[in-house]
Amino acid sequence: MREYTTNYIKSGGRRSFSEYYTAMYDRACLRPSLRANVVFSQHNLAIDGQFNTFHVVMCRNVMIYFNRSLQARAHELLLHSLIRLGYLGLGSNESLKFTPYESCYEPLDRQEKLYRKIRQ
Repeated sequence: MREYTTNYIKSGGRRSFSEYYTAMYDRACLRPSLRANVVFSQHNLAIDGQFNTFHVVMCRNVMIYFNRSLQARAHELLLHSLIRLGYLGLGSNESLKFTPYESCYEPLDRQEKLYRKIRQ
């Protein structure tokens, strides 16, 4: 939790990080008010359209199974699904390089493949 607290402070967190969780022996449990705002869902990037706007999208190790055309479609869908300054996480073998949308993001952590949307 020390590392998470340090990252929270570095990212501009203003309140005490411990307000967001309860320590329980060897784990931490997020407060119910935080969990209430998290949505986990399945989405078919090949055939589904945009269904909402998000602050964070984690799309890890999916694109590697798509051909270039389907990758471009999925990247377009992700771009339009993220709010401005929203975060995109890709898998370790995936990239925004060579997509038409590479300039729409700034890399936050190249090793972890984390990006922030900066333009539509």
